[in-house]
Amino acid sequence: MKQYLCAPKRRPNAGEVAAQPDDDGCLKRSHGSAFHRVPGRARGNWNRLGDLIGRARWRSLGATPAMPGTEIRLALEAIPMGGMKEGSAGDEKVLFVRDASGVRAFQAKCPHLGAPLAKGEICGGRLYCPWHKAAFALADGSLEEPPALDSLTRYLVRIEGSEAVATLTPAPAPAKTASAVVESVLIVGSGAAAVACVKTLRREGYDGPITMVGREAHPPYDRTKLSKQFLAKPTPPEKVLIEPDFDQINKVERITGEVVKVDPSRRDITLGDGRTFEADAILVATGSRAVLPDFPGKDLGGVFILRSLDDAIRISEAARAGGSVVVVGAGFIGMEAAAFLNKRGLSVTVLAREEVPFAKRFGEAVGAALKQYHADNGVTFETGSVVRITGISRVEAVETKDGRRLPADIVLVGAGADPESSLIAGVEPGEGGGLEVGGDLKLADGVWIAGDIATFPERASGETARIEHWRLAQQHGTHVAHAILGRSGVFAGAPFFWSNQGDKRLDYGGYAKGFDRIIVQGDPAALDFIAYYVTGDRVTAACSIGRNSAFTAFLHLLGLGSLPSAAEIEAGADLPTLAREAA
Repeated sequence: MKQYLCAPKRRPNAGEVAAQPDDDGCLKRSHGSAFHRVPGRARGNWNRLGDLIGRARWRSLGATPAMPGTEIRLALEAIPMGGMKEGSAGDEKVLFVRDASGVRAFQAKCPHLGAPLAKGEICGGRLYCPWHKAAFALADGSLEEPPALDSLTRYLVRIEGSEAVATLTPAPAPAKTASAVVESVLIVGSGAAAVACVKTLRREGYDGPITMVGREAHPPYDRTKLSKQFLAKPTPPEKVLIEPDFDQINKVERITGEVVKVDPSRRDITLGDGRTFEADAILVATGSRAVLPDFPGKDLGGVFILRSLDDAIRISEAARAGGSVVVVGAGFIGMEAAAFLNKRGLSVTVLAREEVPFAKRFGEAVGAALKQYHADNGVTFETGSVVRITGISRVEAVETKDGRRLPADIVLVGAGADPESSLIAGVEPGEGGGLEVGGDLKLADGVWIAGDIATFPERASGETARIEHWRLAQQHGTHVAHAILGRSGVFAGAPFFWSNQGDKRLDYGGYAKGFDRIIVQGDPAALDFIAYYVTGDRVTAACSIGRNSAFTAFLHLLGLGSLPSAAEIEAGADLPTLAREAA
């Protein structure tokens, strides 16, 4: 039976009971009707919704909203022109920023994970978070780039003599009302792109019904945490949720089920149990599934993959008993998990085909330095391939093709992931498993794709790319939300991801399918460097540890299309100064 996500533009068929609108303008579903009403749609209730969102943001950071009326004073001379300075009064803190238009004050911590914004970077008219490169407009604190999903709270400021005084009463956010371009939105998936799309639609004032369909029953969560701190110690699952009460706060109807078909021509989807849904706008953001090669013994107890929250919970439970872990594969998930399970006190061995992890992507010097760092912290490395996993009912060892036997109580297989791109009727995935779209990410009228399944024109490199980055999926979701609301244009966001290699955060920006050479500034062996990846005379990507100012400037200039040439960078171009002055 087909279910509609808004009032369908047709008369009821014979046997259907006509749906009647309730007092908030949505259609109620009468018994026996084929109409599907999204509960909780509330027109004109954005003051209450904004309050819920604001409180949830503070709770998600483990903080309590500031006491209204509290004042924080800071000498004007302490706030550099074109810069920023944190001010405090007791436990309360704000971030003052100053430019030619005056002094403004914002919350001091990034709404993503609470990074101190005073340690971030100002590039042009943006403030970048020092940790994960969320970007906010200096003019009003509005969100411009994820992984944050909310704008900064702004506080009222007055000047008294030689001091700036911030009153910790949030300044009213400008009310937004989206024109009714579409009456209903359906999102397939519940990951990064899906959540960013929902948050953007609501932030921009769309008040129509949004339905999110996915196989996981958990509320949306931050997948990037699963291979990191979540494994370092027993961690409650709610610690990785993106937002408390996500569905209620964002007025989303969640449907748990397996989508087996998306029909772009009809703008509908079919679930495994036969239910179908349609909407005016559909975003398909199904992500990827972890690959588990067909090793003999792969079904033994203690053999895991890591993609979902349930996977992480199972691995963490198994780690309670301690023992030895063999991580198969030296990719980002495998190496992060190895580092944090090692922190937890388990004996960890990484088995990989390559001698130097990450050498193909980052170069030999960076890969060797990361390997040495992990080895110095107790992780053992073995080079080779799995021939079988042995044990009776539970894993006992991993055997390699050259005859070695690596004892294991836990085996974590990090063999990559395949995009879930086979659901679209009439559209065949390309060679790399993605679905090719133009720069607008549109698959058909009213249907867009985002995240891991999208093969799209990556602007900075000029390549057609499929990129499996959490933040890029969020950028895609944000772009699609704007497209749903009627804004035209092509996606032009600069790709970025971070990887916590134990206590070291590696940042990577841009896209380099390959490279001719590497410009290195700093010392990779000391894990204090920035490396630029060059094709011809163009730098298309960079990675860095410990060089936040230069890296953030690179990312900003890359996004603007204003990056200097490789020769200029090699000659010592001052990227932070260029980025501060850039539009």
